[in-house]
Formats: sequence, C-alpha cells, structure tokens
Amino acid sequence: MRQFIVVSHTATIDPGFSLNDLPGSGGRMDLLCRCVGSSLLISHASRSNARIYLLLQNQITIRIEGSEIRYLHPDERCIAALIKKALEKIPDTIGQIEVESTPGIYISKRNFRSLLTSIESSGTFIHLDEEGSSSHTFSLPQEPIFILSDHQNFSPLETDILTEYVEKTMSLGPISLHADHSITIIHNLLDNKTI
Repeated sequence: MRQFIVVSHTATIDPGFSLNDLPGSGGRMDLLCRCVGSSLLISHASRSNARIYLLLQNQITIRIEGSEIRYLHPDERCIAALIKKALEKIPDTIGQIEVESTPGIYISKRNFRSLLTSIESSGTFIHLDEEGSSSHTFSLPQEPIFILSDHQNFSPLETDILTEYVEKTMSLGPISLHADHSITIIHNLLDNKTI
C-alpha cells in the first residue's frame, strides 16, 4: 500500500465553499484536489494500492481509499464536490471515529499527531523535503507513507511532530516541487521499482 498525507494549512473546513472558486473560497482547495488526482488516478482507472489523507487546518482528516472510491474523475471540480460532501458530514463525526461520506471517502476529527499515531503501524513514514536523502539512492520501504505540505512550509509545531514520528527524509531534487507533482514522481519511482 502506498499512502500519502497532505497537510493543508489554508483549505476550508466549511462545506459552503464555492466549486467555482476553489483557490479563493476553498482556501486553495484546488491544491488538495490535484493531490487526490495524482495519488489515486491512472488512465481510465484508480490505483487500488493507494490511499491519501488530507489534513485540513490541523482539525479534520479526510481519508480516501483508491480501492473503494467511486465517482472520482480527474477534474478538480469533481474531486472538490466529493470533498465538499465529506465536509458536510462533520456534524456526524464523534471524536476520531470516521464517518463515510461517499464510497471510499471517510472523515474524522483528527489532528496531525492523532493522524500519525493512528496509522504509524501501517508503514514507514517518509518526509519529502529538498534537504533529505536523494531519491536516486534512497531505499524505499515496502509500505511507505509519504508526508507532504501544501504551498506553505510545515510550521515549527508540525516540524517537531515530524521529528517524533519520521525516521527518513527523502528529496526528489534540489528544486521545490508542487505536492501533486511530487506524488506523481513517487508513483513513478515505485512503479519502476516493481518491474
């Protein structure tokens, strides 16, 4: 299983955002939508061996399962509509217990620490950072969990939490890339590794 955690600092947790204004009223929801597409979609199908977690404002976690997802199309508006339906379920969530909004999409009230704690036994955390070990020499584990930030850097508190949970930091190169592009490169590395 390939897992991705995308930490969003600005995406709204209000389901009232406009599908016509994802960067504005959605608080850069467009970035998250691109990450979902890069994580789960391939040509005419979805990756059954991939999962993505979206952490919004360190309060809400949305888990999307590639093996269960339905109605997922590559356009940002479609993906945003599925996230919007998930956010509408916030009143139904009780603590960290997940609620399914649509097939393959689950929402809970988990912050960064509780998210990492809940999944740490399912794989090896890898922080993607320009200062990490080169992907050319990096030994990818069997069950990787990649952690990325949105268009903002991790906060000092998030960095402290990362140091508690993450043993490995990997670099895709010296140039800072968009999160969705990084995910695509990761898939390519893993796809080629299995050949």
